[in-house]
Amino acid sequence: MAHINQSTVTNFRKARDDLVTLLEQQSTFLRHDINSRAYVIPNLRLQLIQHLDIVASLSRKMAVDSRHHPYVLVHQNGFYNSVVPMHCAALKGQCAHLADRLRDNLGTDVLVAVAKLIDQIVANLCF
Repeated sequence: MAHINQSTVTNFRKARDDLVTLLEQQSTFLRHDINSRAYVIPNLRLQLIQHLDIVASLSRKMAVDSRHHPYVLVHQNGFYNSVVPMHCAALKGQCAHLADRLRDNLGTDVLVAVAKLIDQIVANLCF
């Protein structure tokens, strides 16, 4: 019997959607609030990194528990087991770098530049 676990796929998709929402919120905060550094930097350093860990973990779990689910089968073998976790690890580095840019550069143009980079991250998510 094919091994399909719908709840694992649902959990991964929800975590991915939450990640996208969280990234979009940070971009919006940076564009609309000149004092947003105070809460965007901790979100980039802590909350987003924790959420990326959750997405990577759920991706690995989904690759095993739901390996015959159409959502998993649409990608090449190993995509959810290795590619998504590697992409999440790279995004953690990007989030830390963006937090550093916000911390080290106090100009208002940096807020918009970081917001644009976050928008590019969302647009280029591979999963």
